[in-house]
Amino acid sequence: MTLDFDLTRRLVEHLNVGICVLDKDDQIVVFNKKAGEQLQQDHESRVSSSILRCHPERAEPGLLKMIGELKSGELEKYEGWVHFIGRHFYEYIYPIRDDHGNHLATVMELHDAAEKAEYLKMTEDWKPPVEHGRGESSPRSPFP
Repeated sequence: MTLDFDLTRRLVEHLNVGICVLDKDDQIVVFNKKAGEQLQQDHESRVSSSILRCHPERAEPGLLKMIGELKSGELEKYEGWVHFIGRHFYEYIYPIRDDHGNHLATVMELHDAAEKAEYLKMTEDWKPPVEHGRGESSPRSPFP
């Protein structure tokens, strides 16, 4: 049995994790409802826009570098903390490759990590990430 498109789409929409999938040209092909909720954005309007539009302009060089390194294989994956308008998330970003190692897509998972952050604050040296989502750190409109 193979998964059909409608079942796959519904599966992604019902995951309890924010999912954003980029095609080879860094255009968003999937931006599920959970990602929209987490990042306080309309998930439907993000589809077919550039991933660069989800970030402030000043973040473009670093974002392009990371995505390029994921595509080339220089970077296997990226993971790290995100502090977005008072909420803590843990982000995993990784490439999807075909059987020959060719880059097909880039996946970004955004996990709610409030409990993990609270635990780390009590047990380890906690250095909170810089907050994003406001002022100069706001995402841009999906439409240039």
